[in-house]
Amino acid sequence: MNDVIAIDGPSGAGKSTIAGLLAEELGYLHLDTGAMYRAITLAALEKNIDFNNKESLKKTAENIKIDFNQYGEIFIDGRNVSQEIRSQKVNARVSDTAAVKEVREILVKKQKEIAQKNKVVMDGRDITTVVLPDAEHKFYLTASIAARARRRYEEMKP
Repeated sequence: MNDVIAIDGPSGAGKSTIAGLLAEELGYLHLDTGAMYRAITLAALEKNIDFNNKESLKKTAENIKIDFNQYGEIFIDGRNVSQEIRSQKVNARVSDTAAVKEVREILVKKQKEIAQKNKVVMDGRDITTVVLPDAEHKFYLTASIAARARRRYEEMKP
């Protein structure tokens, strides 16, 4: 799998920051897979979907059109939601979305399709093992718990 760089690691390790910088430097698409789960969560919140209704979450994941541009911005059905997906209301529910096996399967399929069609730097959890196990360039980033907590705090403070 040429022209694909996979970056894996725990939350708050700096995956998206590094991936964005690398993608910009190389002229590749930056695909933040965590943002995809956030996009599904935002769409579910906007549609007042019950997060216990796995079938509704699955249908949302199936029917939503998620795009990224070269600047790392994310779009739902053509609407830029890059800021909205970082809101507290999305933060509070994104783990519920990611916990649904069918949603994960749908998004992994979409991520693989994007990687096949683009030069991409993709970051997220399980990217090097589940999503892009055949990527030629795979990296695992980590950071101390203190650094990860600080990053998460900075991201979430108002």
